[in-house]
Amino acid sequence: MNEKVFELEQRFQPYLLKNDYTFVGPENQNLLESFVQNANMIAPVVAISRELRHALGNKEATLQACRLLPAGTPLRVYIVLENDYDMLVHADIEEYCRRNKIDFQI
Repeated sequence: MNEKVFELEQRFQPYLLKNDYTFVGPENQNLLESFVQNANMIAPVVAISRELRHALGNKEATLQACRLLPAGTPLRVYIVLENDYDMLVHADIEEYCRRNKIDFQI
């Protein structure tokens, strides 16, 4: 598994705004839906109605879901933007930094 992607995610944590959060997942968008489903099944239940944040914000659940991806699947850091609809509204680090005028060196 690509450890550099996980290190990048960890280094970026102090730059997150509001209730935005990150997770590492498959670069290929076609694999994202099954990845999210796997992370949701793996993450512990923290409330009666679990939100996407509870699964994707759980680093252990997303790490295990990454291990279920086909071998060699390229990974990337997703930034999930806070929203009221429990929808996966995301950006990549470059876009997020540009929008929010954040100086972060990848």
